[in-house]
Amino acid sequence: MKHVRLVAIALVLGLALLPLGCAASEEPAEEPAAGEPATDPLADVEPEPIVIGTLPTEDALPLWVAESEGLFTEAGLDVEIVVFPAAQERDTAFTSGAIDAFMGDIIASANLEAAGSGVALATVMLGQTPAEGRFGIAVAPGSEATTLADLAGVPVGTSSASIQEYVLDGLMAAAGVPAEDVAKEIVPKVPVRYDLLMNGQIAAAALPEPFLSLAELEGATILADDTTGENLTQTVLGVSDEYVALPGGMVAVRALLDAWDEAAGRVNADPDAYRALLVEMARLPEPLIDTYEINTYPMAEAPTAEMVDPVLAWMRDNELLSADIVYGDLVLEGL
Repeated sequence: MKHVRLVAIALVLGLALLPLGCAASEEPAEEPAAGEPATDPLADVEPEPIVIGTLPTEDALPLWVAESEGLFTEAGLDVEIVVFPAAQERDTAFTSGAIDAFMGDIIASANLEAAGSGVALATVMLGQTPAEGRFGIAVAPGSEATTLADLAGVPVGTSSASIQEYVLDGLMAAAGVPAEDVAKEIVPKVPVRYDLLMNGQIAAAALPEPFLSLAELEGATILADDTTGENLTQTVLGVSDEYVALPGGMVAVRALLDAWDEAAGRVNADPDAYRALLVEMARLPEPLIDTYEINTYPMAEAPTAEMVDPVLAWMRDNELLSADIVYGDLVLEGL
């Protein structure tokens, strides 16, 4: 497990700083008395600076709040947030070491891990519960389809090998549509997929928010989304293995998650106070600026096996993994 390796490195680094001759001659440190907490080997370590890559989506709102309201500075952190226009550019930056951490999904994280760019998932940013979901399947304006069963054999616009395809498969399976009857039309770019749907050039599409809400506002019908039933989707904060192997890296991640909790609590208590920031950073479409429902954000908690394992199983079934990845390869423990 990753937490075992990290603690070991921290302890080795600590011993290396002792004056020569001291380590062998000094009396062993006393064990904590019963009931007393163990000493944290990182208690006096300064946090490393951290660069986090995000996308311009609502998932990152508490990070932007923490930055704009000085919560990172108050925590003694040096945090830079870089907003990438697309996931591919974010992943390239992570692979090259240009960023230390990223906001993404479990599929992207597993692919990076399998390709050799070690990822440690520190927390779920959205998706601790199904209510925090933000993907769905919509049909074009004027469609006579009323249930997902009506889409059996009908090509549904989606991107391939993505969280959107995973949600499409999951929602169709939950509706009782056999896998062989799930037809797909691959349209990688969400704005293009949205336009094709609204123009009637495709009958249905898997869409993320805010495009899903915009489609409904403009006359499309949402047949299903991921806010009920099985908890299908999580946005996660992934940190590089190299970064968390640094004692100061672990310290920074801990402090970062504390700042996340404070920022998420502020958003949850008064979401409209942060609407302008969301509009600016997530580039909400103009028709949704005043009405878009701001999500409720979870407190920091690592993704569970119940969240990760079904995604990895789907990736294996679809031959999307270049190496066999399991839950323990991805999730950072010991925080």
